[in-house]
Amino acid sequence: VSCNERNVTNIFADDKRGNNIEILCKAATIAREGQSCHKYLEGVYHNLLSLVWGTRAGHKKPCPVTTGSTTSLKDFLKEL
Repeated sequence: VSCNERNVTNIFADDKRGNNIEILCKAATIAREGQSCHKYLEGVYHNLLSLVWGTRAGHKKPCPVTTGSTTSLKDFLKEL
């Protein structure tokens, strides 16, 4: 499976979607998991954490993501 077709948890599938901070935090988790495929996702990961945690992002960890429906990494990035 190519990196773009790699399955990741679809955090956007939930109709409730939670609040924006929770979504950004979960998106950081997915970006972190995809770093092995795309080096640029490291920057996306750090930027998302900065949005969630502010200047103290370096000391925080991304939110846990429960398994559920999946989507491709490519489609996840489009949604993001």
